[in-house]
Amino acid sequence: MPRSTALAKGARITGGLFCLLFFLFSAYWLAVDIGQFGIAGVWDSWTGARAPGTNEVGNPVQLGVLLLQLTAFIAAFAGRRAAGGLLAVATTLTFATALQALVSVGNHTADDRWFLHADTGTSTFKGVFLSSLALFPLSVVAGIVLLAGMRSWPRTTPSQPPVRPAAAAGVIGGLVLGAMALGYAVWQVYMLVQGGSTPFAVLYLGRGILTSLLSLAPGWYAVVFFFLTAIAGLNSLTRGTAARGLSFGLAIALLPNAVLTVIAFAHQGILFKLDDTLPGLSVIRDAQLLLDLLGSLALCALMARGVPVAPGWQPPAPMGFAAPGYVPQGPAAMPQAGWQQPGPPPMPPVGGPPMPPGNPPPPQGGYGPPAY
Repeated sequence: MPRSTALAKGARITGGLFCLLFFLFSAYWLAVDIGQFGIAGVWDSWTGARAPGTNEVGNPVQLGVLLLQLTAFIAAFAGRRAAGGLLAVATTLTFATALQALVSVGNHTADDRWFLHADTGTSTFKGVFLSSLALFPLSVVAGIVLLAGMRSWPRTTPSQPPVRPAAAAGVIGGLVLGAMALGYAVWQVYMLVQGGSTPFAVLYLGRGILTSLLSLAPGWYAVVFFFLTAIAGLNSLTRGTAARGLSFGLAIALLPNAVLTVIAFAHQGILFKLDDTLPGLSVIRDAQLLLDLLGSLALCALMARGVPVAPGWQPPAPMGFAAPGYVPQGPAAMPQAGWQQPGPPPMPPVGGPPMPPGNPPPPQGGYGPPAY
């Protein structure tokens, strides 16, 4: 029987509780944006109809993270077999968001501006920093819980086998995720080579270019999703038990941002158009956008159904009880001391009536018929 790994129930429930806290963080700041700018204002900002407002917190990337956190929480408490991968992706993206906010919000001042539209004197600005300061250690602890909660399978206690992708789905899904990872790597190499005048702090920390308080720097975004897609792609090619959850998590996180980016580019008239300054960057950007959009849909279709790692396996029976019809082998067991149920009464021997007790008759002498 193949050896595999699965997330223990206690770690799954604990990770689900952490994702609930992460979801409440994202949902609260989305509600703050809606209360300040209205639903129409938030939508216009996400689709490029207007510039983000002052101290606007969310963005399309955070919308995908919010949906992923909610999905991971539901999957964890529903006992879904893809919950482990969903929890891993949600925790990683929450960690990346909290770390970025601590760096960018913590260093933004009137003289050293990290955001295009931010006011340090508001409660929203201070609240984002303080809540991110609490979110960061929670995401670290959640990651430790998930790593420590991995258990080998099969186990001594009865449990259902983990599920992995089908053979064809695993290969195709791994190639799709590999193409995504390659796109993120090519983008970074191009920016480091062609955009040599762009400082490291601008590209990977977002200094002076961030549009919302929870925005990820473009380089940091590319690094995080490069590692996630690369790990998920390798897991899918090897048909690992975490491949379905990782693929679903990436698809949920990437799809909202890809859809809203297509709408924004179309509204601005730059969809599938080459930039005169950096035409190569336009090609890489559009190719990555198509991979995120179509690849996410393909991953959802490919990973919708999985196969158990051991289709014919049944949970082991508890020790001390024999299966019906089981006959122990070896020498007969010695009778136990004490009272035992009496067996059936003895049966008479087969044949004629028994001889009466007494001495046998003396032998007769001479020759002739016996005396009567």
